[in-house]
Amino acid sequence: MSSIPANVAARNGAEHTFKYPAEPQSVRLIREMADTVIRSWALERLLPDVKLILSELATNAVAETPGKGIALLMKHEGSSVSVGIWDSSTRMPNERRCALEAESGRGMTIVAKTADAHGSHRATDRNCRIGKIVWARIVL
Repeated sequence: MSSIPANVAARNGAEHTFKYPAEPQSVRLIREMADTVIRSWALERLLPDVKLILSELATNAVAETPGKGIALLMKHEGSSVSVGIWDSSTRMPNERRCALEAESGRGMTIVAKTADAHGSHRATDRNCRIGKIVWARIVL
């Protein structure tokens, strides 16, 4: 699977990928796995932001590809941590302006306000299925 773009070499040698079904309960499982990985890197102070970002990205992926597979990508790059979600949709996300009473549509705005950098790109998984990765980076 193509990975999160790196801005520095992964000095810590820490990059992980975990697969999940594109189902609502996977959003919770992704947050739990992120908690475990971030704690293993002794970066607990990042947990609130990482979990918020992944909640938004995973929720979007589940909505885009119900019943298919998604993947969590996590990378510790020495000076930053990047997280991303792969899904099999090629439709790229965008920030939207939403009415105050809107019940959805703020996910990418939340990611943009929480992360130091974010983006998306087309990517294939190990089975050559085309999709995309939506990622965010937090500087340490």
